[in-house]
Amino acid sequence: MTLLTDTIAGAILIITMLMLVTAMVNLFFRVPFVPSKRASVKRMIEMADLKEGEIVYDLGCGDGRLLIEAEKKQNVEARGFEIAPIPFLIANIKKWTANAKIKLNFSNFLKADLCDADVIFCYLGPDIMASLYQKIKKECKKGTRIISNTFRIPEVKPAKIRPKDLQKRVPTIYLYEI
Repeated sequence: MTLLTDTIAGAILIITMLMLVTAMVNLFFRVPFVPSKRASVKRMIEMADLKEGEIVYDLGCGDGRLLIEAEKKQNVEARGFEIAPIPFLIANIKKWTANAKIKLNFSNFLKADLCDADVIFCYLGPDIMASLYQKIKKECKKGTRIISNTFRIPEVKPAKIRPKDLQKRVPTIYLYEI
């Protein structure tokens, strides 16, 4: 019985540590884990107009739902970045259960090379959007599409806006092109 008790106590300790680290990451980077609703994911993928073989990134991919759906919808190479341990763990579990080929990186996307991106998905706060746009402008090729859930890139005119749908409770989605 002691082995079982010790195992349960160890598991609780690990989960508690992961939760604390996730909370610290969220506070430090000011990017809490807020999953996109299915309707938002569907709209973002539709707006991206994905083509077979494209390379798709989700910056702050959370539980990986957008990447998995994008891969299902169109044969794309889907890659995500997440720095919070619990969402990253959930994304890996979802990847495994969905038998998806998405690539997940436990790292900060601001330090990643995005030069091969055809489409970049993001659901990030306004404070990070301006610096992200500067990074994308420097690194990405002409024609790269940025799809943003809810938040605009400051002082940049979107190529297309899909207004919020109050009945379906779907926020505004923005499309930008480099």
